[in-house]
Formats: sequence, structure tokens, C-alpha cells
Amino acid sequence: MVSNTMIFLPGCCASFVLICLIIHSLKPRHDPAEPPLIPPHVSIIGHIVGLLREGTGYYTKIARECQKPIFTLDLIKGKLYVVTSPRLVAACDRRAKTVSFVPYVIEFARRIMAWTPAGLDLVAKDVLEENSTPILRTGTMRAIHQLLQPGPSLDKTAATIVSSVLESLLRNEQLDDSNTDGVPLFRWLRNSLSVATTNGIYGSEHNPFQDPEVLDGFWAVEKNFALLGLMIYPDIIAPHGSHGGRRFFSGVQKYYASGAYKNASDLVKTRYRISTKYDLPESDIVGYDIGLCTAFLVNTIPAIGWTLCHVFSKPELLAELRRGIEAVVFPDGEPDPKQATNTTVNIAQVTKAFPFLDSFIREVLRVQSNNASARAVLKDTLISDGAGSTYLLKKGAMLVMPSASIHADTDVWGPTSQQFDPTRFLNMDKGKILASSWRTFGGGNSLCPGRFLAMHEIASILVVMVLKYNIRPCTEDGAWRIPATRNHISTSIFDTS
Repeated sequence: MVSNTMIFLPGCCASFVLICLIIHSLKPRHDPAEPPLIPPHVSIIGHIVGLLREGTGYYTKIARECQKPIFTLDLIKGKLYVVTSPRLVAACDRRAKTVSFVPYVIEFARRIMAWTPAGLDLVAKDVLEENSTPILRTGTMRAIHQLLQPGPSLDKTAATIVSSVLESLLRNEQLDDSNTDGVPLFRWLRNSLSVATTNGIYGSEHNPFQDPEVLDGFWAVEKNFALLGLMIYPDIIAPHGSHGGRRFFSGVQKYYASGAYKNASDLVKTRYRISTKYDLPESDIVGYDIGLCTAFLVNTIPAIGWTLCHVFSKPELLAELRRGIEAVVFPDGEPDPKQATNTTVNIAQVTKAFPFLDSFIREVLRVQSNNASARAVLKDTLISDGAGSTYLLKKGAMLVMPSASIHADTDVWGPTSQQFDPTRFLNMDKGKILASSWRTFGGGNSLCPGRFLAMHEIASILVVMVLKYNIRPCTEDGAWRIPATRNHISTSIFDTS
């Protein structure tokens, strides 16, 4: 007997293909002035399948195959422009009002932060940013950028966060000499630094991340980010992330309801004040925090892990960093290791006096970053590379700028662009490096406001780890097993799972 399932599944597949064909036939034809259209290997659905399988790595794969500075992918329901030329990336950044990040902010609020219709109406006001009237979205971003720019406010926030992080590191029993079992490096970093960093954001007394349910809930959302974003039966297709989101929201809701935010960092207090000023519903204020924590944790923690991997897996590099850091921290010579001493380290002073440190960190981020800055085209827009080539971007299309392709551009980074060189940023002509060529923190008007804090946190932890510890892999042959890069929409660096 033929089961109903055997009849049903082929029927569904046939219906899906028919729907795809209908949608495809109704779309506007490709304009010759648009970036060249790259056909999929499998007709109609090939690019969709490639993106689902390979994530942001798919952009790099197609870019390598077609060797185009910008190209178009047909995604059935719409077009996607992929920009790999730093000069064209700069052109997109200059047209931020029409090649805009704002629609992605709105969709993140709807799909991941679970905002109410009232909150979505507030964040969707003036998408083209043509009016000067203050609104929630621009007011919040302006305040965050001001708080995280170099200056007294950033120094205060950085000092609180870094102190909490370093206290966690130095008191962690897993790093004691008596521990012979080893530590799962990336998971240890994720858990330790998640709590320590959010202690600096929320305040150590009432930090919701001290509850393992909230901590694990947040990382469950991050792991299931793409599936949750589909908004299709999340409890079925992404149960771990869906349940994790509810645990996160519940813990953070209790935090705000208790008034604990009044003793938090200026960042939390300022954002809360602006949100209430524009009558953002309380549940949306809570939901916003999943975006805030994503910004502070999802890329910075993996970046720290990669710096440690690169340093401690390369003895010569470790020796160079240790020599340079010790020369600044101990100008009169290293203290006697047999005597307990307290040492104060001025990270800004170390970075200034030993520029190799900053160059090394930037090179790690260049090589490991695989994020893709996303935009939506709100009006027909022309962009030019400044060398005679002009492209039409059509209203309604999506656009991405994958950092892996941009960071491998030989015109900017030279013939060794795909090699790791910790001295690269020391040796390069600063005038030759366009702002659009180093995309670890995005670019344009959506440049990450926390980039200065992230670099400070990475440098601080790296300095302490280099001065205080030796790390070796717990493998039979003593060889390092470097984790594979993760091609994930919300993660720029690597998989911490």
C-alpha cells in the first residue's frame, strides 16, 4: 500500500517548484546597467541552497569563481548584490540613506528582539532619514556612539568592564597550576567573559547573566540565529534557541522591573532613559538587550580566543609579544617570580609604546573576520568605482559586503593578502588603506560604536595572558587544532560552540 506520506511529499516538492517558477517569472528582468548576474549552478534555487549550506562563505566562493568587483545573485524573491571591491564598498557607505542599514535594524527588532507593533512603528520612523526631528532610532544610536567614543565616558566604561574581566581571569580556579585536566579554551572564554563583560554593563550585583539560565539562553539564541530569523514555527525548527530566548527575556525583564538598571553602566542607564522618553514599551526595552549583548559578546569573545590561538601556537610570536610588553610594563627589569608582587598595567601606554601589539590584533581580525555587512536599496542608486565603471542598484534589492573577500583584495593588501602577517599594519602605508578595506567592525554610518572598547578589551586580556600564563593544547601529539571559521550571519570571527 502507498502511504499518504509518499503521496504528500512529492506533491509538496512539485508545488514548491511551481511557486518558485511563478515568483521568478513575475520579477523584473535584469537591467544591463546593474551588476552582472551570476547564474546558479542549480537553476532557480541554487543560490538559496548555497547560502543555507555555506552561509557568508558562499559569497566568497562565488566571488572567487567569477572574479567580479560586484555581482548579482537571483534569490527567487529578490536580488542580492554582492560587493567585493573596497572602492565600491566606499561608494555604498557614502550613500547610506539609500543603500541603508536601517531595514535590517527593523527586521532584527521584529525577528530576534521580538518587539511589539508599537515598538516597530517607533523604530521604523523616517527610514530614509530625511527629517531632522529626533526619533528613537537615531537618538539611541547617537547616544551610544557618544558614550563609546574615546574620552572620559569610554574610559569609565572600559575600566569597569576590563576590571571585571581581569578579576574573573585572575581568580579563575581552572587556571590554577594544580589543574592538570585542561580547560576547553573557547567554551571557558565564552562563559567567563560573558559574565565578566556583562558585570561591567549591568553592574555586578544584579547582573542577569550570573543566572546560568540567562547565560545559556543568550548563547542558544545566537546559535539558532538564522532559524529564529525565519519566524516559521521556532519552537519546532529551533527549539533550543526559542526556549533560550524566553529564558533570556525573563531574566532581563526581572532585572529592569527591580530597578537594578539604576546602578548599571552609563550605557544601560542612557539607553533606558531614551527608550522611556519615546514611550518604547517595557517589553521592547527588555528585547533590545539581546541586541546590546550581541554587540558586546558575539564577536569580541571569539576575537579574544583567536588572538590567544595565534599567540600561543607560534612560539616566536609569543616571544616577540612577551618581550615587547615586558619592556613597557617592567622598564627596570622583571620582578623576582619567587616574590608575590602586584603590577599595574597601563594598556594604552603599552599599545602606544609597542605598536606591534595593535598590528597583531588587527591582523588577527583581518584574517579571521568573515562577517558580511548588509544593506537594503531604498531608491534606485548609481555607484562608481572612480575608475570609469558605474553600476545601477535597483530599489528593493538587498546588498552585502563580505569582509573575507575584501580582506583578501591584493590591490590593497598585496600578494600576501591571504597569509597571516602580524607586522602587516606596521609596514603598510596608512594612506593606502581605505576605511572600506578593513571591515571587521563594518563601515559607513553603521560602523560599530563599540570598536574602541572591543580593541581595548582584546588588548587588555591578551597582555595579561601573555604576562601571566603559558597555554598548550591538551592533545596527544601536543599540536594545536585551530577551530574552523564559522560562516554565520551574526558572528564575524568563529564558532564558540
